[in-house]
Amino acid sequence: MKKLILVIFILFTSVNAEEIMILAAASLKYVLEDIKIEFLKDKKDTINISYIASGKAYNQIVNGAPAHLFIAADTSYPQKLYDNKQTFDKPVNYIKGKLVLFSKNKNLNINSLDILKDDKIKHIALPNPKLAPYGVAAKEAMEASNIYDSVKTKIVLGESIGQATQYVTTGSSDIGFSALSMVIKDNNVNYLEVDSKTYSPILQAMVITNYGKDSKLAKEFKDFILSPKSQEIFKTYGYDKP
Repeated sequence: MKKLILVIFILFTSVNAEEIMILAAASLKYVLEDIKIEFLKDKKDTINISYIASGKAYNQIVNGAPAHLFIAADTSYPQKLYDNKQTFDKPVNYIKGKLVLFSKNKNLNINSLDILKDDKIKHIALPNPKLAPYGVAAKEAMEASNIYDSVKTKIVLGESIGQATQYVTTGSSDIGFSALSMVIKDNNVNYLEVDSKTYSPILQAMVITNYGKDSKLAKEFKDFILSPKSQEIFKTYGYDKP
């Protein structure tokens, strides 16, 4: 009898388990995996996350990608989806990001953006501002510091913040811009937190798409991201509350 009850329970759990697809900003690659692991404890559900530039994710959703939840690195892309009636609900801000300038060369003294003008710096990795919100912030910071025009020939664009970060960690670029969350736990790099007064606040929003409107799991995961538990995890990666 006990075996029968166990079999019925397993079958019931399997039938009710859900699988969802999420498109998330590349800058969330590490922190969101930790949050997902915490959320899925004692659950049979499956959450697949594709980490790409927010602009690219937006374009994919517009073109019919089967994504239940969009977790962006800014507010504009989720808002555009909402304005175009392609979301189930209104976007909600979940975190505030921080921009860093970093290098794999620990002997490089990164004390200001002026270091980008140094002749030793040949290549500067930058997430493409047309697709990546952190790229927009980095360009704003360079312009506010009056150095963009003098260093723009050194810039190497990455399709996403993930690719730009990889350019630096693999040595293809001497230095580059990234999110604090991507380097804060990397002992092999040194970095400078860019003055937040030099770029627009990196408020990050998420939204359930029309495709995910009937997904109980998408709604539960969205709520969990806003929970105190997830906010504590975000804090360990250097994020601020929105």
